[in-house]
Amino acid sequence: MKILLVKPYQSKKTIAGSDFVELEPLELEYLAAGLTDHDVRLIDMRFDRDLETVLLEFRPDVVACTAYSVHVYNTLEIMRTAKRLVPEAFTVVGGHHATVAPADFAQSEIDAVVIGEGVFTLKNIVEAIERGTPLNGIPGVAFRHDNQVVVTDNRTDIDAIDRLPQPDRSISERYRSHYFYLQWKPAALIRASVGCAYHCSFCPIPTATQGKLKYRRPELVAEEIKTIKEGFIYFCDDNAFFDRQTMETLGRLLSGENLGKEYFFFSRPDTLVACPDLVELWAEIGLRQVFLGIEAIDAARLATLKKRIDYDTNREAVRILKANGVDPFAGFMVFPDFTRDDFKRLYDFMNELGIYYQEITVLTPAPGSELYRQRIDDLITGDYELYDYLHAVLPTTLSPRTFYKQLANLYIRAYSPLRGMRLKPASGVPISPRTALRTARTAVRYYLKIRRGYTSLSN
Repeated sequence: MKILLVKPYQSKKTIAGSDFVELEPLELEYLAAGLTDHDVRLIDMRFDRDLETVLLEFRPDVVACTAYSVHVYNTLEIMRTAKRLVPEAFTVVGGHHATVAPADFAQSEIDAVVIGEGVFTLKNIVEAIERGTPLNGIPGVAFRHDNQVVVTDNRTDIDAIDRLPQPDRSISERYRSHYFYLQWKPAALIRASVGCAYHCSFCPIPTATQGKLKYRRPELVAEEIKTIKEGFIYFCDDNAFFDRQTMETLGRLLSGENLGKEYFFFSRPDTLVACPDLVELWAEIGLRQVFLGIEAIDAARLATLKKRIDYDTNREAVRILKANGVDPFAGFMVFPDFTRDDFKRLYDFMNELGIYYQEITVLTPAPGSELYRQRIDDLITGDYELYDYLHAVLPTTLSPRTFYKQLANLYIRAYSPLRGMRLKPASGVPISPRTALRTARTAVRYYLKIRRGYTSLSN
């Protein structure tokens, strides 16, 4: 069968970091790896918007798309286009949002929704289409039948993560030069685990992964890394250092290979502080940056997030990384009840830590999170395109115009050239003048977008 995999584009209304990071569609590469007996093609609509030509020339039997919350409406439009041009095509949607809120895709243009890990589910769906058999025997699927939405049993593929095939990166070959992370271009994406052991109230991962955390065998991850051509590899695991034994084994396997790769990790500060020797091992292999979810300055706000990390632990995590020549990338969160003084205190805290790289987001009750369930009646918009972590979707203490002005000012001050000159990267990775100029231009563009953010809520 002919199968078209689609990576959706982003709405102009959405403010997101596509100027700072744009990585390969690893989820679709996994799907392709499970369909080796079929003619599988990819269109990455972040770079190629000519979907109609692809549909008319390829005439796929199946069109499959994955989506985060900000992509819901664009994904529906993609599927409407597929049904209009190739009416006989079977349309499937999966990914994060489909997993936590499958009812949002219970539309006439969608034939099936995949819930959870999709490799074997999509393979089973394709097999059912070939045989002409119903979908109700396939776990992890939602579909419409007699004007009712049928949801089958849960899929348990996370428990057998090592059975998943290695992703088929050949389908993204013509786009790979576009994938990057900050100054690293091209860049590749990999995962060594699925899920997270923690249950922060703002995070939808526990819902999406049924509260599970599973690591892949390090030997499999090492073998995959050897097949990756790009020099920079971005690990998308939610808390890379949590399983010390697995990550130490993986580090040892790679240390003797002299691959010359550079790496990015996510980690909780307390997890990292518990294994400074593991940080040292990975720094020697090529670890360049670790994202630390610091989130808030004060303990009271951290407690509301169910993130029990104190100030001293955050500082120690930053110290350990810097001591090993690894850049901390700090994630800070702006709360809807922020006052002008809170914005100032957060900026002062950034400077106190002396971190070159930082991410600033607005506390967002993401669909599927505990916070979403708690605050659903308080939401001021149901527009998923604004669930980008830079729009406030809860009421703010400051007026919307003032809140976004303060947020934009915090953002531009954090990324100002003067601050960048004062705080050099700990890793020593050189920032070229061209990269610095591009970053400055991007920061100004994002400043203007954020400053006008309140206008999207009134449209």
